[in-house]
Amino acid sequence: MKVSSFFALLCLAANVATAQSTPVDWQTLATEFSQDEAAASNKYQGQMITVTGPVSGIAQGDMTTDNPAVAVTLSTPTGPGPDVKCLFQNEDLAPNSEIYVPSDGSEAILRKRDNVGNVISSEPMVQTGQQIVVTGSFLEFDAGDIVLQHCRLAGGAAQ
Repeated sequence: MKVSSFFALLCLAANVATAQSTPVDWQTLATEFSQDEAAASNKYQGQMITVTGPVSGIAQGDMTTDNPAVAVTLSTPTGPGPDVKCLFQNEDLAPNSEIYVPSDGSEAILRKRDNVGNVISSEPMVQTGQQIVVTGSFLEFDAGDIVLQHCRLAGGAAQ
């Protein structure tokens, strides 16, 4: 493991301990940003946030961060306001693991590969319509999305 990767994981582990204990509903978070974007950004800057909500979309290869990520969006068609975009980065997974999204974007699948690159196991991680709890580091409010990075599902499903 590279020193920078180890340091990033160490920082992530330290920050996870400081996440709020009670999950905030995605609608509450969206309302905060809708009412006062600057105040909400200042409140959450550098913080771990645990948020709950319905999965409305899943996309492979989101380029919001330097490393492409799988973006899981929490929202409903009726709003309110901004969506919560949860970025799951392959760099945060166990070695030889990856998150795969089929072309229809209906689910994210956690895959494990052997040392040659063959898929040796595959398990569902998250599906559209599913209610989930996610902890992630607030990155930014960008293009109408509340963006969390280095996300983990409650219960450690994406490890």
